[in-house]
Amino acid sequence: MNYINKIIPCRRLKPGGGGVNAAIFAAAGPSLETATKERAKSLLPGHAVVVPLPSDSPLYTREGVSHVIHVLGPNMNPQRPNSLNNDYTKGCSILREAYTSLFTGFLSIMRSRLKLPRRISEKLESSPSDLKDPSHGPRNHLTNSDQKIKRDDDSVYERSKKCKGTHNETVADISAPSSTYGKVTGDKSKLEGPTSKSWGSWAQALYHIAMHPEKHKEKLLEVLDAVVVLNDLYPKACKHLLVLAQHEGLDCLADVHQEHLQLLMTMHAVGLKWAEKFLHEDSSMVFRLGYHSVPSMRQLHLHVISQDFNSNHLKNKKHWNSFNTAFFRDSVDVIEEIKNHGKATIKVEDCQLSMELRCHRCRSAHPNIPRLKSHISICQAPFPHALLENGRLVLAPKHNWSDT
Repeated sequence: MNYINKIIPCRRLKPGGGGVNAAIFAAAGPSLETATKERAKSLLPGHAVVVPLPSDSPLYTREGVSHVIHVLGPNMNPQRPNSLNNDYTKGCSILREAYTSLFTGFLSIMRSRLKLPRRISEKLESSPSDLKDPSHGPRNHLTNSDQKIKRDDDSVYERSKKCKGTHNETVADISAPSSTYGKVTGDKSKLEGPTSKSWGSWAQALYHIAMHPEKHKEKLLEVLDAVVVLNDLYPKACKHLLVLAQHEGLDCLADVHQEHLQLLMTMHAVGLKWAEKFLHEDSSMVFRLGYHSVPSMRQLHLHVISQDFNSNHLKNKKHWNSFNTAFFRDSVDVIEEIKNHGKATIKVEDCQLSMELRCHRCRSAHPNIPRLKSHISICQAPFPHALLENGRLVLAPKHNWSDT
């Protein structure tokens, strides 16, 4: 017999808003709001509060849900309280604290039900945030009663909201930083420098094309001495090409050094040529050329991607953030770094791919991919100034996007 009732995480203390939060409050009925108010009047970012669900709540009687854990993460929306003004370093810190608070609350419930030895549960509850400043106390609002509450229910419920890429999306899909190369720096939040990586068989596709282009002629748009060009198999925009290096031993950007500068310049020139070709066909398009900091596919490849992001293959947060955060390194910047320092800067925040969805033009936040796509299809805001500098965007000469 299982002693674990259903426990649901919730992001806000009040009903309303949208998505999961509104659905939970609606399903739980007014008793959840009343019980929440008894526990906490407000909640700071990075904190959580455990609320036992009253026995008369429909969620309890019908679904066996025993608790709702309210947790508040970082906010980048200037229209809401506690906005971080795009301070993603602080946002990552608050996000870690939020998860710590959530799991600490969950563990307190499990400890009371399963009667875990305190030494085990305390070890599980310890976290970096506890060690930084003991004077601040725990990061979540838990009371003794939270740890003593029991409900008799035999059901088990556990949901995961992880966005998992599929191995079938072989060309442009990216993997999470935890599954990639790199050594962890002091703060354990960045990857720096290459170490050995075990590439799965699905990730070898580009390597085989680069080494044996004669066997893949039907896939190639252009074959040159040092590079080949092909369409991305799962394009994330109307136009999405890959310029693939044929050099043995260049698996990713971290393998590139001073001696490869001419190759990078060739790749950029070829990508630029194709972007200009597409612009000649449709002058309204805008292109960006760059590399994923940590690619999922073996063999160095440059993305040439239109900025409409109009594609059915752009399905999740990882897809979007891999092209619209610092995870995506502009080709012109990489070339400059190789010229000046002999290597490209590759420091990847472990939460870059899970950042909130933001329009790449006006920077407005959106709750999901469909809403984001609907917005960007009509957004006429100018591109951020940083993208308009140094040739990071490739556009038709007649367009002055800074005045759009």
